[in-house]
Parts: sequence; C-alpha cells; structure tokens
Amino acid sequence: MSVSESFTRIESWLSKNAPNVLRQLNKSTVTNDELNKAESILGAKFPPSVREAYTHYNGESTESTGLFGSWRWLPLNEIIEWNNEQKQNVQKYKLVDFKPSFMIPLLELTTTHSDLRYVETSGDDGKEETPVIEWNHNQPTRDIKYGSFENYLSTFAERLELGEYNPDSNNPDKAHGLVLKN
Repeated sequence: MSVSESFTRIESWLSKNAPNVLRQLNKSTVTNDELNKAESILGAKFPPSVREAYTHYNGESTESTGLFGSWRWLPLNEIIEWNNEQKQNVQKYKLVDFKPSFMIPLLELTTTHSDLRYVETSGDDGKEETPVIEWNHNQPTRDIKYGSFENYLSTFAERLELGEYNPDSNNPDKAHGLVLKN
C-alpha cells in the first residue's frame, strides 16, 4: 500500500474515531526544495517513503501524545535539532563510532522522550528504502521493526482498522494521541 493510500485510511479512521488526534498532525507545507535543504543540513538522504510522508504532513504537534500508540512523529525542524545536538555530543564526548547523519529519527516515544524509531539514510541517489529501527535509550539495541516507513504506515492503518488502538482519552474530542488496546 502506498504512503498516500495509508494516509487516506488513517485520516478516515481518525476522523470517525479520534478527530482531535487527526488535528494533531501538522499540515504540510514542505516542498521538495525544503526536503532537499533538510537533507543537506543533516548530511543524509531521506528514503522515498519518508520524503513522500512529509509532503502529506510535517509530523505531529508538540501537544500530541503520539498518533502511533504513544510514538510521536517528529516534524522536520525537530529532526534537524536532534541531529545538531548529536553532532555536539560527538564533539563533546569524542564519539568516534557514531555518525548522527546515519540515522534519521522519525518517531519519539512520548512516555520516555528518549526512545526513538528511526530510518537509516538512503543511498546517494535517495531511492533506497531503509528499515524502521527502534532504539531504546536505556538498553541500546538495533531492533528492526518494519522494512520501510511505507510499510510502517501501511501496517499502522491496518491495525487501526482492526481496532487495535484507542484514543488516549475517554472523550475522543479531547484525545491527543492513541494507545494500544490492552
């Protein structure tokens, strides 16, 4: 399923079941030029599905508690801020093995604000899809969750429609995110 098809399904489910969560998505005004500029700043290439996703939405608002089951999709400016912080840490702590441009954080776990789901930089031509990887801050591991961001969105849309998520408030009009059902 394409990124566009996934967003159509996600938007449909949210509009019926959690309209305020839909409003937590930042409308995208991101152009290809802005994506190219972000890639230049990061020293990384976004995989194609990530580029396409940011033309639909520019992540989630800071008030969101996470559309993706407590995982909040980061706007481009926050990805750049994270990357800049990591570059400073590399210099400060002389981390020779870590290259911030290698990983592009897309989602942050709102319950910890330190666990990430990221994609690796695409190939030089930007046509390579890379997996969505979960990184736990307390127990750093490289846990591949999905084959691509396109697959992540598609799986999420399917799980929404299967009823695996609830709004994080009993009043869907006041919800700021979704949580997995117990």
